[in-house]
Amino acid sequence: MSSFYNKLIPFIEGKTVLDAGSIGHSYKGRTAFKTWNFAVLAQYAASIKGFDILEKEIEIARLDGHDIVFGNAETFVTPEKYQVVFAGDLIEHLSNPGLFIRCSHENLVEGGQLIVATPNTYSLAKLVRVVARATNEPPCNPEHTFYFTPQTLEQLVCRHGFRLRQIIYSDMQYAQGHGSRSKRIKLFINSKISSMIPRFSQAMIAVFDRN
Repeated sequence: MSSFYNKLIPFIEGKTVLDAGSIGHSYKGRTAFKTWNFAVLAQYAASIKGFDILEKEIEIARLDGHDIVFGNAETFVTPEKYQVVFAGDLIEHLSNPGLFIRCSHENLVEGGQLIVATPNTYSLAKLVRVVARATNEPPCNPEHTFYFTPQTLEQLVCRHGFRLRQIIYSDMQYAQGHGSRSKRIKLFINSKISSMIPRFSQAMIAVFDRN
């Protein structure tokens, strides 16, 4: 199991979990790019429910037995309350992440936790590309609407009834197996250096307590 999941699982093990953006980019292509978060979390959570905006993909996932429903992250509020809301590689895609955080607060039991996993804007591999290309644009998915740092993420989330418990850095082993040869080399080097200096890792996992 990847170090990302080794760091994440202790926070969700044995708990009721609401997984935001469960489908990811594609249900059919979920194993081509990386391990599917929903399936991994389902192995350890006491129970898990997911939601996403991709209706056709949801229909297929439900036929396969997955408890995933249609819902927009910026408006989705459910009568059930959960111990954990998890958002993996979601918040950086939203038009208004503050609305998602507000909904997450409503979807959690008192003392519950919001866990946000998002790309690390200033991973070493990104910094190298910024310098090499003489740009002020750290590389990102063209669908992303935000860059987050630990400070900006904490500031945003804590405006909506949360307090930061912990920031955890992690590389993503799957990323080393795709892309161009030069990209794979950069990610390999990133992994080696971030094992010594974690803040240069590819991803950060932010754990927030609901006030």
